[in-house]
Amino acid sequence: MGNTMGMTKKRSPSYILEFELIVRTQRERKVLEKKMRIAKSIYNACLGYCLKRLRAVKADHEYQQLLQEPKSAKRNRGLREIERAHGYSEYQTHAFSKDPRAHFGAALGSSVVQKLATRAFQAVERIHYFKTPKVRFKSKTDEMTVENKSNKSGLRRRDGKIIWGEIALEFKVAPQDRYAQEGLMDRTKYVRILRKQIRGQDRYFVQLVQEGIPPQKAHAAEQTVNHGRVGIDLGTATVAIVSDHRALLTPLAPPCKKEYDQIREIDQALLRSKKVSNPENYDKNGKTKKDCLWIYSKRYLKLKAKRNDLYRKIAAKQRQYQEILANQILALGDDIRIETKRCQSLEIFAFIDTKSIARKTLASERLAGMLIEIIQRKLSYRGLSVKKINTYLAKAKEFNPLNNATRTKQLAQQWLDLKGERIHRDLYSAFLLSNTAESLAVIDQAACKTKWDRFKKLHDLEIERLDQTDPHELLPV
Repeated sequence: MGNTMGMTKKRSPSYILEFELIVRTQRERKVLEKKMRIAKSIYNACLGYCLKRLRAVKADHEYQQLLQEPKSAKRNRGLREIERAHGYSEYQTHAFSKDPRAHFGAALGSSVVQKLATRAFQAVERIHYFKTPKVRFKSKTDEMTVENKSNKSGLRRRDGKIIWGEIALEFKVAPQDRYAQEGLMDRTKYVRILRKQIRGQDRYFVQLVQEGIPPQKAHAAEQTVNHGRVGIDLGTATVAIVSDHRALLTPLAPPCKKEYDQIREIDQALLRSKKVSNPENYDKNGKTKKDCLWIYSKRYLKLKAKRNDLYRKIAAKQRQYQEILANQILALGDDIRIETKRCQSLEIFAFIDTKSIARKTLASERLAGMLIEIIQRKLSYRGLSVKKINTYLAKAKEFNPLNNATRTKQLAQQWLDLKGERIHRDLYSAFLLSNTAESLAVIDQAACKTKWDRFKKLHDLEIERLDQTDPHELLPV
């Protein structure tokens, strides 16, 4: 085999268009359901194979000895060789996937099955590198996605329809949707099929991964794009944003109190239904016994579907909110500077104790990660990227630019006293992040002193706005 190092395939920019599939006949629905069931079975089989191979790798004595050695290219080659000897690699998982594919009569194309095998391998790799303690197998009621590698054969878009084996499905495109109409003119890289349960009904959607930059929306043409620095401080519940034109303190997610109250009531009803249907599975103290067979009533399944639909609405609401927030951030400037954060340890603690503070904090960290991902995607269309500040070196929450001093501050200390000025801690941190040096490791003290008076005026305007706004109804304006 020739040396392919450095010969990576050049990736072109891409974006996604999503449409609902039009399933007209019962036959088309049954074919889709069958293909989704097969995809779940193949994914679960590949996931089980990778977990088994990973256990064999970690049990290898030579592998454990190599892990104790200092990092080097020779050590890494030795680790990869042992992994391949035990059958643990992405391409060996592809080879394994041929058997379950043949078992189902090749109902799915080879490229689709290889993508499922890759997803299973990548999920187990998260365990391998201690990014998560556990992976989940797909259950009967879980949502599923299936995608191809290209648009040439198998699952593909052709002549305005989605071709998948023996069925050809149309998708809904609103005639007045200029954004979708222009996007469909770009080349389709590959097609992804999604199954979602909405209001208790299974509905199918198609995601077209299009090549190029997404077309400009009608209202976006009226927005002005400013060039300048923007500092962003992400908290557990809020995000502080400071630029030369605006200071903004807003929640990281929209208020969803109504939905969460409904979920709490449904959880209590589910617990009552579960106890009534399975009284023998509880001891005299009300605790569940081990290795029990559970029976679920129809009412239980309906309530569970309703709860899942509420979670879907919350996720969609959060995504829409953060898309709007990202647009407003980019309207303030295109030099985005943000602190680096690590939540790997939170994932472990949240898995061990589901009611711990770490689990709640992890949820906010994921929302913060979603916001950064959206901003990064939108910046990539301009050939830019988010600049991440080294938190340890910069000490944005502890540095005082007025006297060049660093002092540790308690997390509960929301307000700071800087030479008689009352400054909000998060807005102050965002201000310092917007004035970091080009090395992204230190605060530019001269720039802070030059811009301090302007920041103080913007800070006071934002605090005045917050004082006149209900904190539960805060939205970016």
